[in-house]
Amino acid sequence: PPRSTLFPYTTLFRSLGNFNTFQQANHVLNGQYRYNNVEWYFLDSWKVNRKLTIEVGMRFYIVQPQYDQVLQTSSFNPGMFTGSGTAVLYQKTAAGLALNPLTGQTAPAAFIGALVAGTGTLTNGLYTNGIAQAGKNYPQGLIDNRGIQWAPRLGFAYNILPKTVIRGGGGVFYDRFEGNPVFDQLGNPPGTSQPTIYYGNIETAASTPGVFFPASLHGFDKQGQVPTTYNYNLGIQQELPFRLLLDMAYVGSVTNHNIYTMNVNGLPFGSAWLPQNQDPSKTPKFDGTTTNNTNLFRPYIGYGDINMYDFGANANYNAFQVSLNRRLAANFQLGVAYTWSKAMSIDSAYGDGLNPISFKKANYGPVSFDHTHIAVINYIYNVPKLAKPGTFLNNVVGRAALNNWVLSGITTFESGYPTTIGYSINNVSSLNLFTTGSSSFGPRVVIQGDPTQGGGSTYQFINSAVFHPAQVGSMGFDSGARNIREPGWSNWDISVFKEFPFWKEGTKFQLRLEMFNAWNHAEFNGFNTTINFASIAPNAAITNLSKYIGGTQQFGFGALNSVRSPRIIELAAKFYF
Repeated sequence: PPRSTLFPYTTLFRSLGNFNTFQQANHVLNGQYRYNNVEWYFLDSWKVNRKLTIEVGMRFYIVQPQYDQVLQTSSFNPGMFTGSGTAVLYQKTAAGLALNPLTGQTAPAAFIGALVAGTGTLTNGLYTNGIAQAGKNYPQGLIDNRGIQWAPRLGFAYNILPKTVIRGGGGVFYDRFEGNPVFDQLGNPPGTSQPTIYYGNIETAASTPGVFFPASLHGFDKQGQVPTTYNYNLGIQQELPFRLLLDMAYVGSVTNHNIYTMNVNGLPFGSAWLPQNQDPSKTPKFDGTTTNNTNLFRPYIGYGDINMYDFGANANYNAFQVSLNRRLAANFQLGVAYTWSKAMSIDSAYGDGLNPISFKKANYGPVSFDHTHIAVINYIYNVPKLAKPGTFLNNVVGRAALNNWVLSGITTFESGYPTTIGYSINNVSSLNLFTTGSSSFGPRVVIQGDPTQGGGSTYQFINSAVFHPAQVGSMGFDSGARNIREPGWSNWDISVFKEFPFWKEGTKFQLRLEMFNAWNHAEFNGFNTTINFASIAPNAAITNLSKYIGGTQQFGFGALNSVRSPRIIELAAKFYF
């Protein structure tokens, strides 16, 4: 049948151009970002005596804040938010309609939580209370330039014994933070306007005043900082028999002034349960299920989430590193390296949302890319020639088949990455509102016991019995950050080369066989980290375990569910001239 028969109302709707909701930005901004780094240094090497050498240096940095050349960016600054310029929002009536509290007039329910026209501080028609614009009595990069940064360096080498050297050193290093936080400032008011128009026609949309809802913002701490790393190390190198070199070292670093994200306009803990924040059209239950529109009781009325970038995160790395290397001799080269380390931080990336009560208590832990143990073996073996002069194999066929083979490879053993367990509860639509009383900040699963004891199988990699739901009133301190490890893994990459030398030295034809994950064994790298509890009870049952251990799902909570790549084989031919 024709389309009009199947969709008569859709066709009529399209021909008339009527709509229920319409949104369109007034224009699209394109950032023109610029920055300059200026660095200079001096270095002096001082040979104190035949055994001791000292190197001293100083590096200077000027790290200009990144900025938009045409000054389109802006930043929220809490110190510029004034009560006199606060916007007024449409409230909700007992009948479920929107109410203008200034005039008492009602509007459709879709207006609930929207800004009442003409209220608050406006710039270009947009609400801008607390907004600082680049270049308008404000730094063009939205943060202050920190000027010259001083970075001293010191290193030494002491030949304590004829075949033993002690080396050490340290220094200060600066680097700019990545550009994404700067790019985020482009979408702040008053740059782009995107009102919502209800129940209109496409022909009159351009001339119809829209409704503005609280916008989500980004902001910078105006004082700014330059991320600073203090590196230091102390090691010993020992030459051993059989052309072996042993290198052992302690390596450490501390990084300060890392950038982090904090939602300064998140709902306070417990605010969803307060009587004044209940939906007037519902019978209040004070459990998060009857909470009013959340924009109506944020700390900064008129805005949604405000993610502020600050420079107070820190990180540290401590490692024992040992390597044993045999230089190529007698057709064999070998290298073995082992690192035992710990990398800890407030956040693993600048976008990690931090706990507003105490992020150092709630968020400090292993970074998401931390490996406690890493061991790597590399080798090259020039297989001895079997078709030697004086043997019956020394002929064209024998030399082609049995000589000039090379075997090489890299074998890696690593412990797993840290990860976090998430959870939900049956019949609870908003875990945050129900447990913490804030839609902005969530609870963490409670861990009572060692998750690594009692697990280890494909369908129960960790011990599921130690996990429990957080109780009502949680503030996110129920367990540590990133405190569960994914599976460790081992990998073998092996290469076999066969060379056919020509009459001219250095000219040859080479056949290459390269195998990644040569043994093609499963390298598990993840497991199901989401729990579903039957209820909020402290000992609530887990309802999504694998069916192989009494649950109902194929790969339920705790089951291994992802692997790295299978074996990959690469064949190649190469000429050397």
